[in-house]
Amino acid sequence: MKYFQEKIIPGPNQSFITHDVIGPVIDCTLHVHPEYEVVYVMSSFGTRFIGDNVSMFDVGNLSLVGPMVPHHYYNSPEDSESSTWGHTRVIQFKENFAGSPLFNTPEMKPVKKMLEDSAYGLSFNKATSATVKPMMSSLFESSGPDRIIRLLELLAFLAASPYTKLSSIPGGQNSPPGQTQRMDEVLKYIHQKLLKSKPLSLEKVAAKVNMNPQSFSRYFRRATFKRFIDYVNEVKIGKACRLLIDTDKTVSEICFESGFNNLSNFNRQFSKLKQMTPKEFRSNFRKHQS
Repeated sequence: MKYFQEKIIPGPNQSFITHDVIGPVIDCTLHVHPEYEVVYVMSSFGTRFIGDNVSMFDVGNLSLVGPMVPHHYYNSPEDSESSTWGHTRVIQFKENFAGSPLFNTPEMKPVKKMLEDSAYGLSFNKATSATVKPMMSSLFESSGPDRIIRLLELLAFLAASPYTKLSSIPGGQNSPPGQTQRMDEVLKYIHQKLLKSKPLSLEKVAAKVNMNPQSFSRYFRRATFKRFIDYVNEVKIGKACRLLIDTDKTVSEICFESGFNNLSNFNRQFSKLKQMTPKEFRSNFRKHQS
């Protein structure tokens, strides 16, 4: 599978990139690049694809994506609240941005290990995210040597913080450079249908990109390292998690609104992905918030 390869060029007198991505929604193409990428979600919520992991993201979501790891963030236009609702802060850097030997020094061993782990995509918890937010602001506002110092401080803090590997397979091995719009169209179509609780089948999605179901099934698995039905269920469960957090709707109502046809299958798929029932998920979230 060939992914769109983003070309990242630092500005004048800069060895790495810091930029705000702002718009009505976050709607990046499924893509790869040789740089490491720190992503902090300032505003909005939606579905995130990193490697073979599909999960929901929210305000304060913090992740580190390694080189050539396929990734994609998606908001539903229907959820957008303003022209600046989709807002992420992004840092992109190569391993040699401050000189090739830097991360091979003994002092940088923890950072080196974290960067190696980022081949799976890394997610950090809310406590880490809360501390990182002002650190990123300081980095974005700095210039000259201070930029490098701030980035190294940020990476050192992240390396000393707990994190979770997202993908079950490392990136870089199955993601050669190239450009294709087909998978991007497929993912957008899936999200749009599911977010509107519209019926969705492998046959319909295959027809959307002019493929027969068997060929599309193989294509989708090569691209995402998942079966089509597993990916769809993960997106549905992501929507269900959002409804459990944001509303007081019953589990039964949420089951059907998130696209499942019966409650027992919904509970089974939810428990499989979240290792808890929908009721336990809502209870744990509210207990944490209080």
